[in-house]
Order: sequence, then C-alpha cells, then structure tokens
Amino acid sequence: MKTIYGHFDDKQFENYKVRLHKELFWLLLYKDPKTKDEFNNIDFEKYFINLMKRIDGLNTLLSYPVEIISIMSTLQAALNETREENFDYQSYRKLVLDAHSLVDKINDRS
Repeated sequence: MKTIYGHFDDKQFENYKVRLHKELFWLLLYKDPKTKDEFNNIDFEKYFINLMKRIDGLNTLLSYPVEIISIMSTLQAALNETREENFDYQSYRKLVLDAHSLVDKINDRS
C-alpha cells in the first residue's frame, strides 16, 4: 500500500484493518444494553472521537481514499445517534456494522 511517507506491505495493512475492525467492534459493546454496564469506567465519547481522529489520520496517510468518506460519515451518524434523547441501539448498531464492513473496501491503489 502506497502512502505519503512510503509503502506498507500488504500483510501489514491487512493486519491494521483487523485491528480497526476490533476497535469498531468495541463501539457496539460500549452501547449494547446487555454489556454497557460493564464499561461504565470508559469515556465513550473520548474513545469514539479518538478513533475518528485516527481514521482521519489514515485518510491523510493513504492520500484520501474515497472509502474513508463513507466510513467517517457512517460513524458520524452513529455518534449522532448516541447523542439523541431517544437513542436507538439497533440503528446505532447497523451504522457501526456498516462502517465495519466498509473497512474492507479500502484497497491498494499503488
């Protein structure tokens, strides 16, 4: 994978995508009605925003692949849902899972 600073080999980039998948999965656990109480000590907003900033960094590093727009906008919609007075976990879950699936669409443009 070609970046603004050089090159990542394919395995390295695929491993990063696996890590990103896991970090997105945590977003579900933090808000799932069945598991959220286990994570009261986590600053959810801070985690979410830091994850978005890291994805934005990836966006820059990879020279702005179009797939990042879909990931970021979908995650922003999910974050917006968490801020709603009538938070709908199922809508939130779908948005996070949609973003999760979009990660695999980021590909090598080298």
